[in-house]
Amino acid sequence: MKKLLFAIVMISIFLTLSAAQKQKDSAADQMKNLQIIAETEAVPAKAKSGYDSICAKDLMTFMAFLSSDHLEGREIGTRGYDTAAAYAQSLFALWGLTPGGDMSRPVSGPFEPGKALPKPERGYLQEFAMKEALETTAVVVLETDSGQSRTTRRFAPGVDFIFSSFLPLEVSAPVVFAGYGIGEKEIAYNDLAAVDVRDKIVMILSEAPGKDDPASPFQKKELKEKYFPATPAFRGSGIDFAKVSAIFKRGALAVLVVKNDVSTSGDIHGEILGQRQVRDDKPILPDERKKLLIPGSKGMPWEGRTMVRISREMADAILERSGETVDGLRRKIAAKYTPHSFVLKGASLHLSNQVRYGLLKSANVVGYIEGSDPQLKGEAVVIGGHLDHLGRRGDYIYNGAEDNGSGACGVLAMARALALNPEKPKRSMVFCLWTGEEEGLLGSRWYVEHPLFSMERTLAYLNLDMIALPWGEKSLKRMTRMLGVDGDELLKKIKPENFLSLSVAEQSPELREALLAANRSVGFDILYRESPPRPDRMSGGSDHSSFAKAGKPWVFFMSGMGDNYHTPADSMEKFSGATMEKMSRLVYLAAYLLADR
Repeated sequence: MKKLLFAIVMISIFLTLSAAQKQKDSAADQMKNLQIIAETEAVPAKAKSGYDSICAKDLMTFMAFLSSDHLEGREIGTRGYDTAAAYAQSLFALWGLTPGGDMSRPVSGPFEPGKALPKPERGYLQEFAMKEALETTAVVVLETDSGQSRTTRRFAPGVDFIFSSFLPLEVSAPVVFAGYGIGEKEIAYNDLAAVDVRDKIVMILSEAPGKDDPASPFQKKELKEKYFPATPAFRGSGIDFAKVSAIFKRGALAVLVVKNDVSTSGDIHGEILGQRQVRDDKPILPDERKKLLIPGSKGMPWEGRTMVRISREMADAILERSGETVDGLRRKIAAKYTPHSFVLKGASLHLSNQVRYGLLKSANVVGYIEGSDPQLKGEAVVIGGHLDHLGRRGDYIYNGAEDNGSGACGVLAMARALALNPEKPKRSMVFCLWTGEEEGLLGSRWYVEHPLFSMERTLAYLNLDMIALPWGEKSLKRMTRMLGVDGDELLKKIKPENFLSLSVAEQSPELREALLAANRSVGFDILYRESPPRPDRMSGGSDHSSFAKAGKPWVFFMSGMGDNYHTPADSMEKFSGATMEKMSRLVYLAAYLLADR
C-alpha cells in the first residue's frame, strides 16, 4: 500500500512539474517575439515628410472636437455621430483625398429636355441601412411526455436563460445532450459521433472536460490553449462560439450552453446580477446600447444562430426525464474521458423569440490616395479605426476620447501625412472611419462586403483602436497573464511606457516585415502576438475581425487600457498625445513600407 501511495504521489509531482515546465516553455516562446530597439534608424527619406507631420499637438486638436460634449458621445444614428462624420469628410476634402464612398444620386427637380443630367460622382460617405431590434419577447417551454400524462414548464428569460440572438425564432424539437460538443481526432474524442443533431435542439457543456485535471487529454498544450485560454474571449471569439458554429453546420436548430464548472465563476445568475450591480465608479444607468443588424449581411458568429445560455437548474429540469443531472454527466465523461451523448426521450422544447424592428441609417467615412505605380495602384492597404462611441445616457456623456477618438485621430493624421508626402507609395492607401463598431463591427463589415478595392486586391488591414494611453508597470502586470509571458522577466527587458503588444495575422510575412522595419525607426518595445487565420471566427473585439473573417492579413494597434474604458470619464485630459503621436507614426510608416514594396 505504501509503495502504491508513493507511486501516486510521484506521478502527481511529475505531472505538476511537467505542466509548470510547459507553461514556462510557452512563456519563453512568446518572449522570442519581443523586438527591442537599442538605437533607432533614420526614417526612409521617401516617407519622412509625412512621418514628421504627425505630431501630438495636431492629434490633440482633432481630439478636442471629436470628444467634446457637443458631439454627445458619437453614438451611431445620432446627430453627434453625423457631425463627427461630417468633420472627418471635410478634412479629407481639405487634404485632397479622393472620395471612396457612395456614388451621388441623380439631382431631383424638373426634367429639362436636351439638358444632360450631372454625372454621378463619389462622395466620402458610405451609407447603409440597419434593422434595430426595439423590443424582444423570448419564451422557452419544456414539454415532457410520460406516456400517461403530458406536462409543460415555462422558463423565465433573464433568470433561467439568456438569448444571444435578436432574430425572430419559432422552433419546437426534441433535445439531444451532446456532452461538450467537441470533436478532436488527435485524442479520439467526439461528442457528436453517436448522435444525430439534425433538426434537434442540442444541449452542451461549456469549455472541455478536465479543466483542473493534469491527467486530462485536454491538458495537452494545443488543446489547453484552445479550450482553456488564459486570455478572456471577446464576444463571438470564444471556444463555445466555435463549438456552436460546428454544431449548426450539422443541421441543429438551436444550441443550449450550460456552464461546465460553477465553483469559481458561478452560474449565469451571478453574471446576470453582476450586469445590474451598482458600482461607485460608474454611473447608475442601464445599458441601452442599440441592437442592430445589417439586412442581408453574411453576419458574424453571434448572429443568425440561436445560442441560448441556460442555468444549471434549467438544464437539470430538461434532463430530469432521463434520470441524469449536469454534475452526474460531467463525472461520467471525466471518469474515462469518453463521450456520453444521448437523445432525451419524452422531452421536447419550444423556443420563441418575437422581435419588433425599426430602421436606422449611418455611414462610414472613406477616402484614399492613389498609388504611384501604374501597374500596382489597383491594389490597396487599408487603414481604419471606428469613429462611433456609446453616446449619451441621461445627463452622462460618454465622450470616448480614448475609445476610439484616439484611433480616429490617428487615421486623420495619417491621411494628412500621406497627402503632404511628396512621394506616394506604389500601391493605393485607403483611410476609413467606421460606424457601429460598438454595436457589432457594423461599418467595417459593410465595407468588407462592399469594398472600394476588392478584397482580392486588398493587401492588408491596419486597425487603430485605443492608442493614447501608455502602459504602466501596474497595468502591465495585470495583463501579462493574458499575454502569456512572465511578467517579471518582461519588465526586466522593457520600459512599460514604451511597451506595445501587437496582435498580427499569422499568414502575412510581408506585413510582419513592414512592422519590424518601421519600428526600427520608431523604437517601441514590441511583443508580437501572432494569430492563426480563422475565417470562421472573430480575432478580437475590434474592426480587424471583419477583415480576418474575410481571410485578409491584419494587425491590431492598441496601447494600454485604462480604468476609464466605457465610462463617462474617458475624456481627453487623461493623456498628452505623445503615445498617439508615436503609435500613429508607427502605423503610417508600416503601411507606407507595405504599400511600397
